Amino acid sequence: MDGSSNELLELAACISDDDLPTRRTEKTTTRRERNQQYRIKKHREDAYTTLMRVENLQSLAQIFDKQPRKTICIVNLGFGAVGGATTEQLEAIFAKYTGFERVVMRHGKPYSFVRFRSGDEAQIAYTELHEKPCAELNDKVLFLEFLTHMQFAYLADRASNKIDTSEVLDESKGLYYIADFISEDEEKQIMQHIVDEESQSADKWFQVQERFVKHYGHAFDYHIKHIGDPSMAASLELPSWFHPFIKRIRERLPAYNAQPDQLTIQRYPPGSGIAFHSDSHTAFTDTVVILSMGTPVQMDFRKPAAGCPPTSIDLMPRSLVLMTGEARFGWEHAIRMRRSDLIDGRVRERCERWSITMRTTNRELRCSCPYSALCDTNDVLVRKLRQESG
Repeated sequence: MDGSSNELLELAACISDDDLPTRRTEKTTTRRERNQQYRIKKHREDAYTTLMRVENLQSLAQIFDKQPRKTICIVNLGFGAVGGATTEQLEAIFAKYTGFERVVMRHGKPYSFVRFRSGDEAQIAYTELHEKPCAELNDKVLFLEFLTHMQFAYLADRASNKIDTSEVLDESKGLYYIADFISEDEEKQIMQHIVDEESQSADKWFQVQERFVKHYGHAFDYHIKHIGDPSMAASLELPSWFHPFIKRIRERLPAYNAQPDQLTIQRYPPGSGIAFHSDSHTAFTDTVVILSMGTPVQMDFRKPAAGCPPTSIDLMPRSLVLMTGEARFGWEHAIRMRRSDLIDGRVRERCERWSITMRTTNRELRCSCPYSALCDTNDVLVRKLRQESG
């Protein structure tokens, strides 16, 4: 018996014979209730079978997770199909729950996704809606499942049913790496500028997990994951000592023509890092630049839609990384939280690392990239910001 048959047997067993007793007692279900249970059971089997067939899955365990996650999959409700729904209809259903962020639907797919800020908040919606008639959809019973971030991105954004394990990230995808972008003397000078300015605006350093950040031009609020209140910035102007390096980027990378207006300095104590993320698509435009100083460190990159293992580059002190296009919008980057990196079979201890991230704010607050799992253009918060900005 193949994996698909086993899955169907598991689904069929969701409502066992014990749930349908034949002896009449005070707790015996009525014929109407038994018929309703049978219909729900049949609809469930049909929905899960359809999803497995459409996505060529051998097991539902490949995509669904038993733990509460930020993303819920509505297994039996798609967009553009008979018996489906629209984004607006789903938003009306889920917007009443705290933490709701956005709905993701793909035309022609038999399922859809709802994204929350946290797994705990998603759990509340799951508990109230799973396998229950939904009044807003003519009492249609919804079947909900949790997905991890990677499972969500894989289903939402992949181009085919095949996993491309050869996916690489290089200049053709928009990732540029320049070693020794600045000299050792320039590194010391920049560090001295940072120290001097720290005494002037010490209250503008913010701790985010184990690292420390300071913003110039515009602040980034890590709670809302978007541009923050101007009072959070150390200065509404970029530091003058950094302007010559902007000119140098243009000289070394002629394709770089951005007008940066936001700069973030980050200090990473040994062992600290930053989780996988894609910088907000609607907060910033299509180019992100990172200058590294201090200790070398491995930066990992992954393309969730490809389903392939992460790749990494070694960020040496004084090096510069520029991400644009697919590397900027379709890939995530991270620095693992650990005290050492394994390089060519040898353990390299980390010391303190500093980075300067330079970006340009996205005044339109919109993004049209094809990476819906990573894009925040339809988030409730972002739509509210667009309304407020006119």
